[in-house]
Amino acid sequence: MNAVVDTNVLIDYLQGRDEAARELERYRVVEVSAVSAAELWAGATTEKRENVVESLLATCVVVPVDDVVAREAGWLRRTRRVRLPDAIVWATARVRGYLLVTRDEGFPADAPEVRHPYRLEP
Repeated sequence: MNAVVDTNVLIDYLQGRDEAARELERYRVVEVSAVSAAELWAGATTEKRENVVESLLATCVVVPVDDVVAREAGWLRRTRRVRLPDAIVWATARVRGYLLVTRDEGFPADAPEVRHPYRLEP
């Protein structure tokens, strides 16, 4: 099975959360939207963090935003009222025919391609 993994799950993985590691192990191919890659790079504020992000992204397929993804993202933004970065990540999964793995409750649980694998307790 293949998945597009949202930024929050990737950050959990980088922080050593077992739930995230177990979730990533489920998938043969892990893809990441270019939006999520940019969000990870934005948080890489030191050389050490840059190296960690680079190592993680080297194990994933980073999917660029093309016209097909952009059109789907526009439709999701318009009809599902999600923020544009989230719409792009979600559209990436939909266009690829993969699950979207996320902790973000802003993605609807009733969408068959959206998986909320775990919650973090406050």
